[in-house]
Amino acid sequence: MAAASSARSVASQSLAAFAVLLINITSGMGLGWPSPAWIKLTEPAASDNHTGGPGFILDVDEASWVVALYDTGIPLGSVLAGLLLSSAGRRRTLMLAPLLVMSSCALAATASSSTPLKVARVLHGMSFGMEMSLSSLYIGEMTSSDMRGKLCTFTSSLVFVGVLIEYIIGPYVSYLAQALLPVPFALLSLVLCLVWVPESPYFLAARGRHEEMHRALARLRGLRAGDRHPDVDGEAEEILRFTEQDRRRKRIQWRHLLSSAGSRRGCLIVLFLCGTAPLTGTGCLLAYAEYMFRTTGSALPSEIAAIIMSSVQVAAGVASSQVIDRAGRRPLLLVSSLCNAGAMVVAGIFFFLRDALGNNEAASHITWLPLAALMVFMVSNNLGTTTVPWVMIGELLPLQVKAFIPSLSVLGFSIVAFSANKLLPVLVERVGLFLPFWTFGAWSIVIFVFTFFMVPETRGKTLLEVQALLEGDKAKLRHQEATALDPEDNQERC
Repeated sequence: MAAASSARSVASQSLAAFAVLLINITSGMGLGWPSPAWIKLTEPAASDNHTGGPGFILDVDEASWVVALYDTGIPLGSVLAGLLLSSAGRRRTLMLAPLLVMSSCALAATASSSTPLKVARVLHGMSFGMEMSLSSLYIGEMTSSDMRGKLCTFTSSLVFVGVLIEYIIGPYVSYLAQALLPVPFALLSLVLCLVWVPESPYFLAARGRHEEMHRALARLRGLRAGDRHPDVDGEAEEILRFTEQDRRRKRIQWRHLLSSAGSRRGCLIVLFLCGTAPLTGTGCLLAYAEYMFRTTGSALPSEIAAIIMSSVQVAAGVASSQVIDRAGRRPLLLVSSLCNAGAMVVAGIFFFLRDALGNNEAASHITWLPLAALMVFMVSNNLGTTTVPWVMIGELLPLQVKAFIPSLSVLGFSIVAFSANKLLPVLVERVGLFLPFWTFGAWSIVIFVFTFFMVPETRGKTLLEVQALLEGDKAKLRHQEATALDPEDNQERC
């Protein structure tokens, strides 16, 4: 295409992706909401509407339910998205996510007790579950090959941006203002869906709506109404060929599919690394950041410490997209899990001195230690254990289970996250923060051992080579490497 046409193509695709990325931001705001909201919900001084509270007080147990119920909505949203994607389409399913966010905000803003607040958290979690199932799928289907990677890397990074927005604004506004904070982002996403975002060309092609598919593709590639271009016509033909081949592909029975050692190993790796990810402690740190930092006695205000921690997380999330194809998946996982474990153990030492040994004098000299350790954790975690497992889904799983295993991983992720977020305040009240921190550190060691023995390196390998690695067939791998096609011609190159 000409330069002007290419510029219009970039702008058109970016605008369509922006509607999805805005929902990623609101998902992060749902994750980060409890940190500044915890004080407003649990402390009498903040419960007065004149000082910014909701007008009611929750005890620690009830407040932890409000925090944790966000995670129960994630699998509900994922299942709902799975049911709607093939029937209602990508665009209509996408429009439901901001509606859920706005409904959640309305309930939270008008809540007079914990019950509507709990429902609001579930609805916001459902939006996150839909986003997890939809964002990469829609962006992958509507973008050109040169834009796909750039836009997909923003999906996880903007979740952390949403968390940071809550940390920066939430502590300094009233409960009502904080409850309505995601509304502008959700509303803008909905407006973009209504006036600009086209349906996925792949969905339209699969439903036999070929003329609509071509119009949507032309719009995404920056062409004016009625314009034609050879590149767009060729891309449309490729989409039609792909959907026809997909329609003819025979469904393989589960018992035959999972009889393969490589398939079983790939599914196990994805389910373990993705499903147990909250046990590294990320979700708990995001939800209870201010609450934890207030207990350290540091001279640095808890809200400022939370902002610093989240800023580091955002920077690390952006950096991970730049290094994952250079350093490789397996090395990042190994280094990340080791650094995570060290950081959590070090942070736990402070709370062990103070809570278990009662040595407040020694602890008072190292109040900087928890924040420093958590800075290291946020960098290492976002460079590896938070990002790499979700990238490897497309590399380790056989085609026939790519619609099922990720959903099962989201379900496991939600159950573990809910349990961790519910139990953490209870453990803090009864034992001390050192126990959760050391538990998170111990699980990072488990991830290191699992990665060392089970996870292969997939960078730069074809899907056939990855399957050979999973099967443990080194002879087959050497043969494939010796007879590999030129990378430009290899359509299965990861």
